[in-house]
Amino acid sequence: MCGRLDLHHPQEELLNLFKLNELDKFPARYNIPPTQPVLSIINQGRGNEAHLMRWGLVPHWVKDPREFTVLANARVETVAEKPAFKSSLKNQRCLVPASGYYEWLRKDGEKQPFHIHKEDGSLLALAGLYATWEGPNGEEIDSFAILTQEATGELADIHHRTPVHVPKEDMEDWLDTKNVNAQSALKLVRPLIKQGVTSFPVSKAVNNARNEGAELIKEVSFEEKSKEKAVPKSKKSTQLDLF
Repeated sequence: MCGRLDLHHPQEELLNLFKLNELDKFPARYNIPPTQPVLSIINQGRGNEAHLMRWGLVPHWVKDPREFTVLANARVETVAEKPAFKSSLKNQRCLVPASGYYEWLRKDGEKQPFHIHKEDGSLLALAGLYATWEGPNGEEIDSFAILTQEATGELADIHHRTPVHVPKEDMEDWLDTKNVNAQSALKLVRPLIKQGVTSFPVSKAVNNARNEGAELIKEVSFEEKSKEKAVPKSKKSTQLDLF
């Protein structure tokens, strides 16, 4: 699965990789959980655009988002058949930029967080699906889910699921829902392990979504984990909220 992201790359790198004409300034974020707004890239026929969307897809047919399960992830194996996702796979695909993501290794009754990222330090472009929910009073929620598949290689030693990645050369086709159908789009996604990723254990402070800061992505040893201190919470949280 994919349950926590970080995004702290310079704005210029996002502009170049995703071929954006403009991008509002945003704070570096090191601990982004589902239900938070996340930068997402879409193309609605006007070129690539960056939007903040709620992480946790809300299908358009949902009556009350507050009573609907948070759909943070969508399985590649079944996404084309699931009612919550099949329309978005056909008509509303997005890319989710990430500097990395966190996954937890369960061992001896404990959960050790790992930070997973590109070995060369470049951005990840995670495959996503989005939807727009419209309420009875005209309110709208743009939201998305990240595609996942069975983990392979070293990543499978941490967790059995992993997000999927869209290579740079296939980004345009993934976003082009007008000319690239759902079946063809699913052939564009690639296992994350083949994108040159690496991982290492990090502080358990990341377990608390209220903690923020670059300290969260610093490598720790398993021997040191019991000695870790929680990252101090800032007086004013940098997490954003849609509600």
